[in-house]
Amino acid sequence: MTVLAIIIGAAIGAPLRYSVDRWVHHRTAGLTIGSGRWGMVPWGLFAVNVAGSAIAGLVLATTSGDLRLLLLSGFCGALTTFSGFGWDASLLWSAARTQFWVTVVGMPILCIAAFMAVWNLLSATGR
Repeated sequence: MTVLAIIIGAAIGAPLRYSVDRWVHHRTAGLTIGSGRWGMVPWGLFAVNVAGSAIAGLVLATTSGDLRLLLLSGFCGALTTFSGFGWDASLLWSAARTQFWVTVVGMPILCIAAFMAVWNLLSATGR
């Protein structure tokens, strides 16, 4: 049952990651912040990784057993992506863009903050 739970979660998380990444990418391609152009930042990858980290905090604080495996290892594992992070970072580096630093510094900080905020909030309330 454990492996099946992980497979089911991954079967939902992986297509959702792709869909959200593409949806956000198409809507932020021309995004500008201040005087700089930030369309090259992988905002879709930011969205799925930060959301997945927050969901992981929720799951860890509120579930156990096979449900935790389905949601944490399966769904969140497939929703978030370190390989995508590495790929986008390498593309940004080779393009010599300052967005590289936004990605490699900002994304891990936001992911850890999202996870810790949700997990600590729910753990403190006893849920």
